[in-house]
Amino acid sequence: MRILILTALPQEYSFLKKLFPSWRLVRKRPTKKFAFKLPGKEIILIECGMGAGSAQKALGVELAGFSPDLLIFSGFAGGLHPDLQTGVVCFAVSARGIFSEEVFQFRLPDALSDFLARNNIRPVLMLSAETAGDKQALSALAFGQMAVLDMETATVAATAWNNKIPFISLRAVSDPIGHDLGFNLSDISDERGRISLTGVLLTVMRNPATLRAFYLSWCNSRRAARNLCGSVAAFLGIPAPLLGKIAGEIKIERQ
Repeated sequence: MRILILTALPQEYSFLKKLFPSWRLVRKRPTKKFAFKLPGKEIILIECGMGAGSAQKALGVELAGFSPDLLIFSGFAGGLHPDLQTGVVCFAVSARGIFSEEVFQFRLPDALSDFLARNNIRPVLMLSAETAGDKQALSALAFGQMAVLDMETATVAATAWNNKIPFISLRAVSDPIGHDLGFNLSDISDERGRISLTGVLLTVMRNPATLRAFYLSWCNSRRAARNLCGSVAAFLGIPAPLLGKIAGEIKIERQ
């Protein structure tokens, strides 16, 4: 069984390296690519960078070489509901762009729903935006549903739907609805959607108060990453025959 995992930043998968001893680096450029094996499974992980464009480009490159049995996006998200606090792991049962009427619904087999319930992974609507916004205002777009804000899920869902590839999106809340990052992601990321140390340093030099915001964000991200990687590892640990059956029964509907 071949599984392709997309993740935007190294912070989002760093703990996986400690959980899988056969982890190896396949390439460094243009996107970092890792591989490891589990019984009956071959896993490829791509660090694609932040944003829908980066994810779509990286995914296009990989799909030109093979078609995975399962596609996973694993990353951070902003909470859009008071019950979704830092570190809560979420699973997309629907996804759409904030300016789009196109909605992707995920029909899950009972075995997957049981796994989510056992591991306390929350089913949510994932709203995708090009940039982080006012979470309090954006929460109104969820119409009371449990929801998170990300940048890539809707676009990756569209690609998966077009290519008939089973797809799931797992997210951990790194900044809840009442928490303002205190800086703009666009100021600290490069053109490929990766965090730029130069951008961070320039932001702190311009506004020293952002140093505390960066520290709090780092603490929250560590907690989110640990929970996220634990959930991904548990999912990958499902025996290959059952995981293959689950993947084959995941249905994406475009509305």
